[in-house]
Amino acid sequence: MVITLEKLPAKPTITVSVVDYRLYEDLIRSIRKAVFVNEQCIPAAIEKDSDDLLSQHVLACCGRQVVGTGRLTPKGRIGRVAVSRPIRRRGVGFSIMQKLLEVAQQDNHQAVVLAAQYHAIKFYEKLGFRREGDAFTEVGIMHVMMRKQLTASLLSDQWYAS
Repeated sequence: MVITLEKLPAKPTITVSVVDYRLYEDLIRSIRKAVFVNEQCIPAAIEKDSDDLLSQHVLACCGRQVVGTGRLTPKGRIGRVAVSRPIRRRGVGFSIMQKLLEVAQQDNHQAVVLAAQYHAIKFYEKLGFRREGDAFTEVGIMHVMMRKQLTASLLSDQWYAS
């Protein structure tokens, strides 16, 4: 479904859910194709990889429209975060990242890492990620590795008496 700014409210209500990749593969791939293949010219042959079947995926929706996606690999690497162009800069990416960080904490990851495209470094820094190492080029795009240490929430620690 094509998303246009005219169809979106000024402050859209976004829901982000963990989904089964096998059931939602077509929707996940359509967002990723639009962003990575069509916009960023990443070859379609390398956009999909073996981590897709092993990872936990999230979908962001505005009403019935899918507007974003992202994944968390079993090794704690966040990736393939993509948001449809017309709804960028409206909190969708933040919501996707919050859900992926929540999933990482539930899976008891001590930290998560990601390869940030250079233009998105400040976005990830606002989420508490810190740069690690030197910049590198991946699929023709400048990246830098980033890490975020995760802390246990008080509720998951069950410190209170039942």
